[in-house]
Amino acid sequence: MPQAMTPTEEVAKAPTKPNTTLEIRAPPLPHITMGFVPLSLLINRLVQNSHNKLVELIDSLQGSGQSDGEKKLRIIEHMQETRKQFIKVLVLVTWAKNASAVSEVIDLKVYLDSRQDVFHKVVWNLYEVRRKMSYARVPNPDLDTAVQVLSTGVATNSMTRRYVPPPPLSSTEILKTLSNINTLLALRFSLHSPPPPYFKDYTISSGRATFKVEHEFEVDMSIGDEDPTSQLYLIDFRLAFEPAAGAPFPENLKNEIEGRGNTVLKSKGLEGIHDFLHDFCLTHKINILMRQAHEMLQGRWTENLRIQQIKRTLVIQYWTNRAGEGKSWIEVGVKRGVAGKPSRLGVRWMREGKEVKDVEVPLNIAVLSAEELLKTVIALHTKWILTGIRDRFSPLPLFPPSSMQLNTHPTDSFNSFLKLRLTPSRAIKVLIEPITGRFALQKPGLLASSVEGRINQQPGQIAELLKLKFLVLQEEIESRARSMGWEILKMVVVRKEEFKTFFPPTTRYMTFMRRQGWSKEWVITIGLGDTGECFYVSRIHEAPQQWTVSLNIPIPVNGALDVTYGFLANLEKISASIITLHTITEDLTSRSVQHQLKPSKTADTKLIIPDLYIRFSSLIPRANWGIDALRVTFQSLSDSGACTLTVCGRTAEAMTHLGVVGKDIASADSDVSFHPQTGSYAIRFIVPVGESIIDPLIEKLSRIETLIKFVAVIRRFQLPCLHVSLGRIGFKYSNDAHSTAEVSFGADDNNDTKMRLHLPPRSPHARIKHFLENSLNTSGLEIVVMALTVTLPLLLAFTDLESTPPNQRDDALFILPRNVDWYRVEYRLANVVLDWRLKCRKSVLYWYVQDAAVAGAESERGVRGGEGRRKAEMLKPLWCGEIEGEWEALKIGAAAGVRGVGALVKAVDALVRRPIPGQQQQQPQQA
Repeated sequence: MPQAMTPTEEVAKAPTKPNTTLEIRAPPLPHITMGFVPLSLLINRLVQNSHNKLVELIDSLQGSGQSDGEKKLRIIEHMQETRKQFIKVLVLVTWAKNASAVSEVIDLKVYLDSRQDVFHKVVWNLYEVRRKMSYARVPNPDLDTAVQVLSTGVATNSMTRRYVPPPPLSSTEILKTLSNINTLLALRFSLHSPPPPYFKDYTISSGRATFKVEHEFEVDMSIGDEDPTSQLYLIDFRLAFEPAAGAPFPENLKNEIEGRGNTVLKSKGLEGIHDFLHDFCLTHKINILMRQAHEMLQGRWTENLRIQQIKRTLVIQYWTNRAGEGKSWIEVGVKRGVAGKPSRLGVRWMREGKEVKDVEVPLNIAVLSAEELLKTVIALHTKWILTGIRDRFSPLPLFPPSSMQLNTHPTDSFNSFLKLRLTPSRAIKVLIEPITGRFALQKPGLLASSVEGRINQQPGQIAELLKLKFLVLQEEIESRARSMGWEILKMVVVRKEEFKTFFPPTTRYMTFMRRQGWSKEWVITIGLGDTGECFYVSRIHEAPQQWTVSLNIPIPVNGALDVTYGFLANLEKISASIITLHTITEDLTSRSVQHQLKPSKTADTKLIIPDLYIRFSSLIPRANWGIDALRVTFQSLSDSGACTLTVCGRTAEAMTHLGVVGKDIASADSDVSFHPQTGSYAIRFIVPVGESIIDPLIEKLSRIETLIKFVAVIRRFQLPCLHVSLGRIGFKYSNDAHSTAEVSFGADDNNDTKMRLHLPPRSPHARIKHFLENSLNTSGLEIVVMALTVTLPLLLAFTDLESTPPNQRDDALFILPRNVDWYRVEYRLANVVLDWRLKCRKSVLYWYVQDAAVAGAESERGVRGGEGRRKAEMLKPLWCGEIEGEWEALKIGAAAGVRGVGALVKAVDALVRRPIPGQQQQQPQQA
């Protein structure tokens, strides 16, 4: 079969003509190379693909648990598939031998197709000319009339009658026509063609039906025929959302919509026109948002947005320059309708590289605004970030719920912030700048600025806010502590080993403070960490390179940890009490005294200070006058830093016998108060911080014990108490005005523990005060009181003898006390010495007087020899009972009872001073 020749070959084989004729050559065909792929590349790709699949097959067969039959079946399938591919390549290789001829056929085919397109376009253009010429028909020209008008310039009536316009319609006819159309439309939509659900909202008026789709469009349609099956025609179309509502359409776009709309109405009816206009509105909304987004790039959002449109999806990336986390953007596109609902505009939110599915981004389809949409998404993103920060800090005691306040706004992130209370007087607001996405801290400061910069460099470092709280809190604590007289110890650096031992592992910052007046080894340690503030009383010692901690006592803090001035004042009280109580407990431990710390019973909840209980019998052995418990309570701290401690106890028996005198105890000794009815007592100590009170406490308790013993003695003798205090007791042992005594006991300023006896200047016992004091310190008050009462009549008699006026005395009298129960009376003129001694016979006390010159008396040690002394012969009548009285004659002396000794003294004195014959004349000379 002969092959067809190409135009080039036809020209080449055309019969030759003489040289005089013009030779016409056909132009060369355009050579087509677009879309050609080298055969070598195709073969290489096939070989590589076959090898890869073979390797995959081998790997899958080795690791699978298939049987040999299944493995063979898979190998066969692979080989068959590979064989088909190589057969195709073989066919292509065979055709490639005629590649040049095939290429020419392709060029010819393309050329013929282009010619055919030209023919079709010519036919179409001729058809369009014919269609448009139908509107260009005009009446035949009236040459006669034209000549007349042009020549005369006037048109006659006969001329104008030829162009009679149609009669105008009246208003009634117009209204009737429109009413008929309205009726036809109502019947059609009610009976014949009910509108779809999307077009339920429609009105019929002025010969047209207006269908409304909320927030999308309004379309006017009418009919051109009474037939209910005839086509509806689109008359007008309006957008029903801002900012497009009321904006004029370009004429070409409006004509295009009407033309396509009528075509859709003809073929698909109301459902088709709704879908057509609905898709147009969705696309138009996306384009409007696209245009608004580009306008935002020209304003303040410059360099902070990236806008891209992929088909009918608008992508807006925000916070493009934010460091750290993944990128964030929104996608505005068409979402497919479900459950019979039409498609709609939807927003897909990608937050830091992850799609957010649990939050639906609100999109206002009635008033389109790309900026409002973006601000809403940024506000949601800001809320998510701030909520995450709050949730992260909530479990930490460092940020209780009352110290965090989260305010959010649905559309404006400028009004969204997280307020963190760093200290009682300082707080910051954590904000996120909506355009750039950078963190901002208000109020700005040096510390806040540095933390803000670090967070913006790496937004995940939210822990920098904790560091800011630590730094601000530490700065405020130190500044307030300095203003209150504390010393901030910046040079103290604790070793890491001891730091892990004594402090929580979450501690990040440490502050060491010492109050003026404290010992150098005691400090307050404030630790700041994730778990909050912690306070300790620490005992530190300076080492060659670092400091060592030997003791760390937690300070109990109640309530919110607001380090105000009041809190620091309470902290000083608590720490001072802990240091002092610890020193006391160490002292008690060294003395092997039983003790225990228990919670305080005070009502002040801000000061959690324990009470120290001491076992009384362990502190004061062999003392049974008090109950077996002493309570040491911290009371206050003076302005100078001294601690006031109170030791409370109770006696085993009530001290009601003191009566009203008990009030004098507290007034006389301001450090001790006593309640006689209950036997309770309280001892106050004012000591420096860290000083023990055990030694002064023992001394005070010894005084109380002595007081109790002394009061018991006075009570036993039924003597009235004149004064009672912890160091002194005064009493009256006779009705005589001068028969009072006062005993002082306890250590004085010189640390002298010797008891003293104080007597009034004219006391009858002044002459034996020294002997009474010795008896007081050796035998106790009971012996002294007994001595006072027993010796009182004798001493009063002696006082009466000495009180005789000198002009009435006829002899020199000397009274020498040798002891409490022994007195020597010397009459110098009579040269007589008498001894008055207290004797006991059959448990009865009596005073015995005898002559010192008697042999029995002279032989006693301490009596001056009897040489030169004469016996008291004048007293023999008394010794022998010749003189009777309230006494008993003993031949060598006389004895009288305690109360009747005064009469005996007077009788003896009268006999000794009686004048002697022969001496009356000499007396004046001697005088």
